[in-house]
Amino acid sequence: MEKEFYSSNYFSVEIDGIQADRFFSCEGLEVETSVFEVEEGGCNTSTHKRAGHTRYPNLILKKGINSNNELLNWFQRNEDNVFEKKTLSVILFHSSGVETKRWNFFKAFPCRWKVQCLDVQDRTYPIEVIEIAHG
Repeated sequence: MEKEFYSSNYFSVEIDGIQADRFFSCEGLEVETSVFEVEEGGCNTSTHKRAGHTRYPNLILKKGINSNNELLNWFQRNEDNVFEKKTLSVILFHSSGVETKRWNFFKAFPCRWKVQCLDVQDRTYPIEVIEIAHG
């Protein structure tokens, strides 16, 4: 059977089970475990590799600015740097509209919000960027 590869053109983001605004970029879908070496002494000196801490980088979501302020409101709703934590899912769809992959991130909260450069000479649309910590 031939493997089918999916296009990244069809993805969406859900926050607490509700589809969020349309994003055109999602970065940070990765996981990395550090590796350290342990030397064993004696007559037969050898080195063994061991797994260290596992790290989950923040998600970075980008979308065009529109009238929806939910992401900024979520970021601004915090008390003493305690954010409202939610479940966030990034969902990849087949071109036919069928869900093919889902990545779930628990205890997610916004840790950075920004608007990329506003420039009157730039003919592109302004971009809203939100960075999401999780885990």
